Parts: sequence; structure tokens; C-alpha cells
Amino acid sequence: MANRIRRLTPVFLVILAAGCACKMVYAQTTSTQPDMPPVVQQSASPQVMQILLMLQQRGSTLHNFSADLQVTTDHARTQEEDIDIGSIHYQQGIDGTQFDIHFDELVVDGAIASTNADHDILFDGQWLIDRDGSAKVYRKTQIAPPGKKFDPLKLGEGPIPIPIGQDPQEVLREFDVTLLPVDKAHTGLQGVRLIPQNPEEFTFTQMDFWIDPKIQLPVQIIRTDPDGDVTTAALKNFQVNTSMNFVFQVQPPDENSGWTVEVQPWQQGTSGQ
Repeated sequence: MANRIRRLTPVFLVILAAGCACKMVYAQTTSTQPDMPPVVQQSASPQVMQILLMLQQRGSTLHNFSADLQVTTDHARTQEEDIDIGSIHYQQGIDGTQFDIHFDELVVDGAIASTNADHDILFDGQWLIDRDGSAKVYRKTQIAPPGKKFDPLKLGEGPIPIPIGQDPQEVLREFDVTLLPVDKAHTGLQGVRLIPQNPEEFTFTQMDFWIDPKIQLPVQIIRTDPDGDVTTAALKNFQVNTSMNFVFQVQPPDENSGWTVEVQPWQQGTSGQ
């Protein structure tokens, strides 16, 4: 499994595919193609609107959070299951959105493959860093133009599409949004399903969000890809708006350390690739 492709799905924080995920607004603005009229969903149920409005309002009150994180990927072709176990730190500050997703344990098909996975996926406001200590691979990609703030959680702008702090009409412009029926596994939660109206612009076919109304944050995100792979990100033990003093920075390895190091500055029209 050394060459397996990680398809981590952060969610409120974590739906990140190793290769990126959604259409990029910066790439669109540099295109010479004429603007197409937006596709707008005409209506949504009152329950859906209530959830989207709650998430919009949460965006103005959420400053930081940390949580335990488990990302489970079910591979449709091989019938294998990978589980990455770790934590996430997130904050919204003067430098914009920043987060560090750290995995320290990997389970493959029920067996512990590594108890020292040492894998970080970090965003410092400009650069997306994928540092895999087990494989000794360090990739650093600038996904925002220099000097520009970039929110990778905003639908349509980054690899982590989450409807936190966004106008419901913007969400409905990009996605068909429906209410999910609550089952025993999701008692006390509220669920919505997002399906892209223009599937060719996204690398997933649907995204399910299960939100805890007490903290007004997603606690489970389920992403389905065109190839049938399903990635589930589950968060628990939230610490919200605490005096977190976390450094969102990872230094590149020494050139003579045996690591593979790749650094890609931002290029016009290729953001997020």
C-alpha cells in the first residue's frame, strides 16, 4: 500500500483529495472563455434553508477550533478500506483561513499499517503543504496569488468545499441541496446533501454533511467520487473558540535529508492543481 492514493476528505475541514478537488475561482477569472449564466436552484425546502442560514451565521462567530479526526476511505475498485486517524486545528485570523490536519495512525483493512504515520496537510493562508513523514515526501503548492487571501472552505474556490459562512443563495447556485433523513446513527444531527449542478466542474458527485446544531458545525462529511470511492470524515471532541496558540507552519526538510521535496509557486490559471 506504499503507493496508494490518499483521498482525504476534509471537512469542515477536511475533504481534500490528493490532487485537489473543485473548480478554482482564480482559474476562472483568468480564462478567456465568455462567462456563462449561473445555474440557480429555484427553491429549497424550509428545513434546508434553516440549516444553510444557521451555517451562514456560524461563519461570523467561528474563530478557531480543534477536534479529533478520523478519515475512512472505501475504495470501490479494490474493496479495501483505509482509515487515517489524527486531529485538526483551524483558525480564522488576520492571515485568513489556516488549518493543520495531522495524521499519526493508519489502518488498512483492519490492520494497523503505521502507528507513526506523521502526515500533515497544512494551509497557512497562501500555501498548501502535504508533508508525509513516513514516505519522506514534502509538497508545497501556492494556491492563492501572492498577497491575496484565499478561503479553501468556500464553495467554488478551493479544494475543501464547506457551506460555513456563505450566503445560502450562493450555495444553491452551485448545488442542488436536499434534506437527509435522520437515522439511528445520526440521532440529534441535521443532514443535507449537496449535488453539483455542473458535475464536470467538480471531482465529486455528492457530499453529505451531518451537522450538530449544538455547536453548529459539521461532525461528519461523506464524499462520493465518480469512481465510486466513498470518503467519510468524522470529527469529535471539539474545542471551539479557545485561546489556541497554534503555529500553522512546517519547515521544508533539509536538501540532504533523503526527502523528496517539491515546491510549486502560484501560476496564473493553474491555482489548485
